[in-house]
Amino acid sequence: MKELDQLIVVLECCIILAGFAAIVGTLQPRKGRNLGKGRIVSLAMIIYISLINALLAAFTLTLSNFDLADRTLWSVSSFAMSVATSFSIGYLWIKKRLKSVSIVAKVTYFLLFGIAGSVVIINIMNALGIVFNKEYGPYFLSFVCNLFVVGYAFSRLLMRPLWVAVKENELGRTDKEKTAASS
Repeated sequence: MKELDQLIVVLECCIILAGFAAIVGTLQPRKGRNLGKGRIVSLAMIIYISLINALLAAFTLTLSNFDLADRTLWSVSSFAMSVATSFSIGYLWIKKRLKSVSIVAKVTYFLLFGIAGSVVIINIMNALGIVFNKEYGPYFLSFVCNLFVVGYAFSRLLMRPLWVAVKENELGRTDKEKTAASS
């Protein structure tokens, strides 16, 4: 069954992303720099969503060994995905930090919450056989959406400190140039 092979790949990708995020998140902070709540929430989001998706893929792989009909397997798995994603949305909504971010960041966060909300709705519809026929496609699409969210957060985790360092270097260079010009 090709669907189960795809779930194995999803499971592996999720574990790898969570592991790399944990390594980067642990090794990246430098002395003298404040570790903000936003950075911790981003790291938590990467790790939690990745591990929850890995568990969901493992759950489906486990169920597939119990001779369930495909429609039942995808229905139960879609229901589990909708429950897990709902909990993730709730957790991240409580932990979000939007007071001190730019309007672009706020729009991006709400877009990501919208994607997560659509994952919940699509999976509930698939689980109940509404619009979808208790099929694999909507369930797999959820993994793709979740990996997009995790990938976005992971790229920010990697790149944001680098951009801060570049900005600090540019400011330091500008200050040195001013000091040299006034001497």
